[in-house]
Amino acid sequence: MSSLIGGLILVLLFHLVFLALVAVVVGFFSKSRLGRPARAVIEWLPPFLGGAALRDWAAWAAEQVARKRLASQRTGETASQLAIELEDAAMQAMLPLADPADLERAMTCPETGQGRVGVTAPEALAIVAYIRKHKSRAEQERLRTLAAENARKISTRSPGDGSPSPCALQGADHVCCVFARRPLRCRPLHALSVMRARRERDEVESCLPGDDMEAPRHEEWVAKGIEIGLTRALKSAGLDANLYELNSALATALGTPDAAERWARGEDVFQSTLRWDQTGAQYLL
Repeated sequence: MSSLIGGLILVLLFHLVFLALVAVVVGFFSKSRLGRPARAVIEWLPPFLGGAALRDWAAWAAEQVARKRLASQRTGETASQLAIELEDAAMQAMLPLADPADLERAMTCPETGQGRVGVTAPEALAIVAYIRKHKSRAEQERLRTLAAENARKISTRSPGDGSPSPCALQGADHVCCVFARRPLRCRPLHALSVMRARRERDEVESCLPGDDMEAPRHEEWVAKGIEIGLTRALKSAGLDANLYELNSALATALGTPDAAERWARGEDVFQSTLRWDQTGAQYLL
């Protein structure tokens, strides 16, 4: 009996020493001393969860980030800053073991687009900010006109029509012309493409997490959760928390020069924009 007790005490002491060493290492290598990629890995490394539990974790994490960002003084830059922070976090959580090059590698979209793409107001404003910074005035006007025409076509569809929607952002090479700022809902497909490319490159035969196309995959649960968390934070801050049809939102934001500033003040910039109803079954004005 005494030897058993002695063994248990040694095991306990070993664990206490181990925890103490971990605390010292964490304290020494604080987040402030780590580079941005390293901090992203630490903050957005998913726990061993799947399905709804993973979604709930992503929602909680995204809500904390969004609340912190929205608690400070809001400016015309706030929407872009928030969208960029959460979209980068989404890719890190979707592909926690991927190389930085994999996270940034451009992937093609399906020929018919991503399907029905919904975006939050911050995402739409971040995309438009990117377009205004990187595209000529002529290209900006072309994208606005095309987005408005696509939105008009979509608005005339019958309820329940789930056919793919045209995308104003898709280039002739099927690569998004704003790939760095592509919507959150487009990112699971990119993540899946990266995972499959890595599997082929490394000749890994095991099935990818959630490789069943009929069921939500890991990256889809992450995207769902982050969208939920962002929506909660926007509502809490008294800001527009609706989900809008991509083309319609782009046409509105591109046609409103001060859209980001007005959104930051709490104005309903997208009041005439196609949005999804609560079930996601159809768009509403």
